[in-house]
Amino acid sequence: MIDFDLNNCAEGEELNPSAYNPDDYPTKETVLDFIALNCYKKPVNIDLKSLSVNGTVKRDPMETYLESRHISSSNLKNALKTPRSFYYDWERVFEEKQKSCFQLGTFAHMAFLEPRLFELVKVEPACNQASKDGVIQMIEFYEELLANEENYAKDAESESPSEKWNFNALKEYRDDLKQKLIDFGYSFISEEMNMIITALKRNYYWYGGGIIPQILKGAYSEVSFYGRDEETGLDVRVRPDYFNVEENIGVNAVISFKTTRADDLGKFYYDCAKLKYELSEGMYQEVMSSITGRNFNVTIMIMLQTVEPYDVAVLFWSPDDLANGKYKYHYALSIVKDCFDKKWFPGYDAKAEDGARGIIDMQLPDWSKKLLHPVLDLCSLIFLRCAQKAQRINMIKNCLVIPMSHCVSYLQIVFY
Repeated sequence: MIDFDLNNCAEGEELNPSAYNPDDYPTKETVLDFIALNCYKKPVNIDLKSLSVNGTVKRDPMETYLESRHISSSNLKNALKTPRSFYYDWERVFEEKQKSCFQLGTFAHMAFLEPRLFELVKVEPACNQASKDGVIQMIEFYEELLANEENYAKDAESESPSEKWNFNALKEYRDDLKQKLIDFGYSFISEEMNMIITALKRNYYWYGGGIIPQILKGAYSEVSFYGRDEETGLDVRVRPDYFNVEENIGVNAVISFKTTRADDLGKFYYDCAKLKYELSEGMYQEVMSSITGRNFNVTIMIMLQTVEPYDVAVLFWSPDDLANGKYKYHYALSIVKDCFDKKWFPGYDAKAEDGARGIIDMQLPDWSKKLLHPVLDLCSLIFLRCAQKAQRINMIKNCLVIPMSHCVSYLQIVFY
């Protein structure tokens, strides 16, 4: 556990655990100036093996990453609840969840790094797939798309589907064509989803004068970092959505991609705090810097709304929040280290005072002490009473607006 002993502190020593040197964190102007000077240069590709200085940096399947016994940020967030919450999450066996046919967030994550995917999203024609004519129309639609693929060659000797074909044979042929298109990267969506993708594509190219593709130029994705924390000796892992290096954007940056149903930035910021994103982002910087020997000291977050108007935002994380997140990361690690050493992972009984044997003093939040019924101020009370009185004496027009200078005369009417 992290303890603070004032007796062992040297004079002038910083006591704030989340204190930082502002000079250690570049500003967004550093990134913008570099991009302005180098926007026409080709991106620099770094060999991932060269980044594996004090650990391992590699592209591996998400399933492999999730099955690793290294500690992740989601594990540590649970440690801040209780050590038992951490242990339950850390011990849990990974189970791949069944996904629907089209995931907007997953698609956007891939398309922002590979924009050609925007062109491979198609709306299938509305034709009755319970009839031969409808199936043949769909086959023609698929064949037209495949004709544009350089790596696809139709068997010249194969017979073209027609009404003479068995209905099941037609459907099998249709499904085979669709699978070929999916293998080429195509996605088939509804008309409603197509409107969302169109808005997303527009925002990708237009937001901030095209800043998103410039930030992501040469960026890496689907890369895992496996290392060991020097203070605790615990194995840790991170897998950022993207990251980029100073050769491409002037800084070594973690780039996170988040989808949200929040209808404004304030709500999104609230959700970020609620979900402890600062711990994740702080951990990304700490672990990636330790493993690579590079100073990852910038975090850029790309937010995508999954509700109208399907807007995006590019957010530059503040050093205050990142330093706070790094403190929480190390604090959570110290809790886990202490529990591993003691071979004991307590639950909520850890929040009780020493000697209380797990009995916790309960205290409701301050907001619960407020009155349940609203209290009207004097002006509101005057207005309501005036409106009631006005109905009786035909003064409705005069009661629509009550000047403060007339309050005395209205009081005489109301309380007469």
